[in-house]
Amino acid sequence: MHLLQRFNELCTQKPIGVRLLTSILLYSSAITLIATGTQLWLDYRYERSAIDERLQQIEASSLNSLANSLWEISPTQIQVQLDGLLQLPDIRYLEIRSQFGNIYTAGSKPRIGATVERHFELNYSDKTNAPVNVGQLTLIVSLDEVYRRLADKVLLILASQGIKTFLVSIFILTLFNQLVTRHLSTMADYARRLRLDQLDTPLILKRKPQAKEDELSQVVNSMNHMRQSMLIDMGKREDAERSLARLNAELEQRVSERTQALEQSNEELRATLLKLQETQQQLVESKKLAALGSLVAGVAHEINTPIGIGYTAASFLADQANLYQQQHPDNSLAGTAVETSQLICENLERAAQLISAFKQVSVDQASEQRRAFDLIQYLDEIQRSLKPKLKQCNPEITVLGPDQLMLNSYPGGFYQIFTNLILNSLLHGFDNQAGGKIAIEIKSDGKRISIEYRDNGVGITDGWHTKLFEPFMTTRRNQGCSGLGMHIVYNLVSQLLQGHIESLPSDTGAHFHIDLPLMPGPVSTD
Repeated sequence: MHLLQRFNELCTQKPIGVRLLTSILLYSSAITLIATGTQLWLDYRYERSAIDERLQQIEASSLNSLANSLWEISPTQIQVQLDGLLQLPDIRYLEIRSQFGNIYTAGSKPRIGATVERHFELNYSDKTNAPVNVGQLTLIVSLDEVYRRLADKVLLILASQGIKTFLVSIFILTLFNQLVTRHLSTMADYARRLRLDQLDTPLILKRKPQAKEDELSQVVNSMNHMRQSMLIDMGKREDAERSLARLNAELEQRVSERTQALEQSNEELRATLLKLQETQQQLVESKKLAALGSLVAGVAHEINTPIGIGYTAASFLADQANLYQQQHPDNSLAGTAVETSQLICENLERAAQLISAFKQVSVDQASEQRRAFDLIQYLDEIQRSLKPKLKQCNPEITVLGPDQLMLNSYPGGFYQIFTNLILNSLLHGFDNQAGGKIAIEIKSDGKRISIEYRDNGVGITDGWHTKLFEPFMTTRRNQGCSGLGMHIVYNLVSQLLQGHIESLPSDTGAHFHIDLPLMPGPVSTD
């Protein structure tokens, strides 16, 4: 266990040495195996050639004597010769078969193992030297001893080569560690500890001075040269960064100044363009409103005359009816005439008041003249002018705000805005049914006016909060609605009064938010 731990530490600390040792062992073992195989093959060839030489000797020296013994039919002599041949190395079995069927053997025939079997013809030469076949010699040679000798040589060669390889590898590893590995470890540790703020410390190897520069010296000199170059480059980079920082600061200042000037110019251009667009639209609207004002003023004047005449006639009728009733108190027709004439007078007087208020508002609306007025009081006048239309539904209208709010603006615009909002609440929110509530909340911060208009009607359908300001958008066209009311409100708020109006989602009815300047700019009427 301790050996395995030591080996793991060695692999971690000196991996190159371990790989070198492994490579040497692998290559040496491969070479040893190849050399051993070559040696065994040569030894095997030598042993086989020795066996072939012995067989050739037997063929040259013993075949004739065996043939003579067979010709002379001398079994004893034949057996002695066979036993003599059996003593030769590696020969295990000899057999002679004569032409007459006689068999002579020596040794035992191997059952297993590698063998070499040879057959020789036995020929006897008579007096005429003519060969006469007298039998056949069968000789079996065993290769077991050859393989055993080769196996012994293999173990000896492998053991000697293995020991030699291991010793050479240890020597090479030790030498490599002394000359290279430990210096590589020193350079690796130096590289790991090296920081940009520690470049002043050079790399120095612990070894004897070399008469000639070698590879390690070149690496050390290169690393030290790189360290010096890094120091020089860092100094240059710091100088460049300082210069760049100064340049960036100056550039940012210039860009900021030019951006500010450009934004100011763009803002002036946008304001001028917006003012031109508003002026153009207001010119068109002002002409329409001026024509409408003249028409309404004329109509109001013409209506005042018959109303005045009717009121005079009704007053004269009331006086005459009162006089006749005093003279004839029992006449019921006289009492009816008195009541009827009084009712006519009251309604004509009320109509005259309404026409007067309507005429004043209509003049303001049509002329688009700026004048000073109290917005809170003006809302009361608007409500009085709408009483005939509010009579059926009779909603509860609440105005929340200061007791007095003086404006120098366009009262006609306010009249048309609130008239359209209230009439829309009656028609779309309350469906001309009683029980409706309208709340108008007005706030001012001295520069702008914030108006919150709410009712408790059915509210506005999702998706209509922006479409309702478009012209001709209405859900009750079959009831005579044109869809221009909220469009006119939007134009008056955004153009004439130079403000902003938006429809906000609400769970309790409609909710409009209007934001206006306390004193809008002049509207051109050219």
